[in-house]
Amino acid sequence: MALSAALLLVIASYTSHWDLHSPVGLGFFGLLLVVLSLFLSLRVDALTLGRRRRAGKRQLLNRADARSRLVKFILGGVVIPIVALTAAIRIELPNHQTPMTLLAVAVRSRLANPEVDRSTRLGDAVLRSRIPAAKVQGILALQSLSSDQALDQLLRILSDDPTALQAASEYQALSAALASYGAQAKPRLLQQFDGVSPSARPGAPAPPDDPFQREIDGRSEAPATRASEAVPGPGALPSFIMQTFLQMGLKEDADLLAFARKTAADDGWSEAVRGQALELIAKLGGKEDLDGLYAYLESPSALLQAHAMRAIAALQSKVSASAAKG
Repeated sequence: MALSAALLLVIASYTSHWDLHSPVGLGFFGLLLVVLSLFLSLRVDALTLGRRRRAGKRQLLNRADARSRLVKFILGGVVIPIVALTAAIRIELPNHQTPMTLLAVAVRSRLANPEVDRSTRLGDAVLRSRIPAAKVQGILALQSLSSDQALDQLLRILSDDPTALQAASEYQALSAALASYGAQAKPRLLQQFDGVSPSARPGAPAPPDDPFQREIDGRSEAPATRASEAVPGPGALPSFIMQTFLQMGLKEDADLLAFARKTAADDGWSEAVRGQALELIAKLGGKEDLDGLYAYLESPSALLQAHAMRAIAALQSKVSASAAKG
């Protein structure tokens, strides 16, 4: 059992896909521990069986008769590994950790590399900082790393930093950084968008640099010119995600286009988010989407009408350019 556990820990330390902190990872570890322990018990028994049979009754332990061998296989291959793993998971040490937690930490540290460590340190620094300009620089540094680990940290900032969607400068830097990851960031942003509570959807505000919303509110200056100005209103995540999609370099994406059409037609969302969805349709759609956009010109919402006109202008320009090339 000890040899099997050691072998499995070595294997786990060479792959980042085996997380011993997760229930699935632990379950897989336990299953392999039992299988491998039983296999080794069978192999060792087979190798020593002839000598033990020759010893006969002089063999006090580990006898060669069928009953003794069965008991050994059950104990060494099943019972002891399960009991040992359960104890490693359940027993709490003085530092409030379990032996399995310590082993998992050791495995994770074995997998750590400078790039992962740097991404985490940057993410930690952004979350600790109280200086908006410093946060922006940390976000730009994560953007420049262009790695999976850096993307994880950007999404961590989005979810854990209470000021991420309140300060205009950080809002815009974080949106641009996530947009630079394109299709790599898309599924995780869609998951967050779908997770927004239905009760929060009608009040989702426009992004801080939306000129239409600014004119409706009677503001003459964009928050982008004053880095410390706060984004108005709570629940800014949906419009932030939409803004990020609009900044991505994607030219064609059937899934994202279907998402934009569905969001624009859903009056459960705020006018600001639906207006952004219209512009996303223009960005990713084609000539067949023009009729749908024109329909929004009859909307009673001045904001939706404004976004529809901008979307029509963008899509019509794209269609005309495509026809000229053809």
